[in-house]
Amino acid sequence: MKLVNKEEMQAIDKRTQEEFGISGLVLMEQAGERASTFLLENFGPKARYLVLVGTGNNGGDALVVARRLMLSGCRVWTYLLGQRQDLTPSTKANLSIYEKLGGEVLELPANIDKLRMALMVTDALVDGLLGIGLEGGLTDTFLAVTKIINESEVPVIALDIPTGVHATTGEVITDAIRADYTVTFGLPKLGLYLYPGPYFAGKIIVEPLSFPPELLKDNSLKGQITQIEDLAELKRPEESHKGTYGKGLLVAGSFGMCGAAALTGEAALRTGAGLVQALLPKEIIPIMQNMLPEMTIKELKLENEIEGYDCIMIGPGWGVTEENGIILRQLIKKAAILDIPLVLDADALTLLAEKDITLNAPAVLTPHPGEMQRLIKKDIQTIQKNRIGWAQTLSRDLGAVVVLKGAHTVIANVDGSFYINPTGNAGMATAGSGDVLTGIIGSLIMQGISLSQAAVTGVYLHGLAGDLAKENLGSRSLLARDIISFIPEAIKKIYGI
Repeated sequence: MKLVNKEEMQAIDKRTQEEFGISGLVLMEQAGERASTFLLENFGPKARYLVLVGTGNNGGDALVVARRLMLSGCRVWTYLLGQRQDLTPSTKANLSIYEKLGGEVLELPANIDKLRMALMVTDALVDGLLGIGLEGGLTDTFLAVTKIINESEVPVIALDIPTGVHATTGEVITDAIRADYTVTFGLPKLGLYLYPGPYFAGKIIVEPLSFPPELLKDNSLKGQITQIEDLAELKRPEESHKGTYGKGLLVAGSFGMCGAAALTGEAALRTGAGLVQALLPKEIIPIMQNMLPEMTIKELKLENEIEGYDCIMIGPGWGVTEENGIILRQLIKKAAILDIPLVLDADALTLLAEKDITLNAPAVLTPHPGEMQRLIKKDIQTIQKNRIGWAQTLSRDLGAVVVLKGAHTVIANVDGSFYINPTGNAGMATAGSGDVLTGIIGSLIMQGISLSQAAVTGVYLHGLAGDLAKENLGSRSLLARDIISFIPEAIKKIYGI
């Protein structure tokens, strides 16, 4: 599903009205109908609702919600934050309809004490104060109302995006209403998935309106939230052998860091790779043979040949040494000649950044923010404020797929398109988790999946395995090898195989 920023959504809304003749009132009515249906299905017709209305079109959506709830027999308290003369035309029209039908609208901040009292008996609150129109922080009046709402224990349903959260960046400059659910319209907004936005969004429900399909699927919209239909197709025909599912090479591990290589290799095999062979320092070969007997092993040397492999995974636990820098340079040169794709992680990324190594082979890079810092020479705070932009920049500059790891991992492609991954949890912030991801992505490439699809599918699968591990073990005790243990269940859940 496409993912849009504030300007892109506003452009879709404008074109829908101007080019297709679907009025703002029609779209507003649909938004209110979708949201009120969600409320009635989840909280019921006997619930007591409090609706917060702003002066913009988000407030108009809220007024439609209030009207529909009222006509369904619900008890509804409605509060307007702003001046009536500032209402947009569509919102003003819906206010008039609501009041003619007997709805009462109290103004804030004049009735803020009544708001506090109403909250004491409210079952659900609807946030229709600002929507995607926010620029800058909240004013004092909005902050006062936000504080009251957040201090209450009433479930909050935000319309489109919680008040105080920037629709494009997810930034919260002053404060924001903490929603339990966000019912967003047309397409999901970037700010719902970029932190700190998700802290305030709660569960996200995307509701369709009458936006023309050609506008929603326009190729100029570069962002997507990964869904199951975006994942690569994996087949396992009965008439096959290990060669059918690819042969991969792993260059990883060092004394004291054998586990990183073992995790990467096992993850690749668990994801369906036919054969994985490791090139390792001589001193850890006996250890690795005991750790992962399914992986074949050779001694790592500068003269190792790589012909015949479908993917090379480089970096986990390898070590940042002069010798490894020389080997990495040679591996990249050979891979470029033979057109063998690479997955570069961990120490391979540090060597790439520090040794001025040219990347001219097809590759997927999987940096966390610290490794990203070394690659683009920007501080982590700068990177985290614009994760999508910096991932796109690195992807364009290196001609590689970039997987910027973290909560809601970003996958950036050379053509400027990007995906945000919805799976995963805080329990996966543990040593070795990234090594597992390298193995999963590498395995998918070995099986003939394109680099972009392997990255998108691999990140989703990795996160889903982590989510299944959390369900069974809890997030605090989760280990990287637990993620591997749940790869089979994650594959079955997605593919049924």
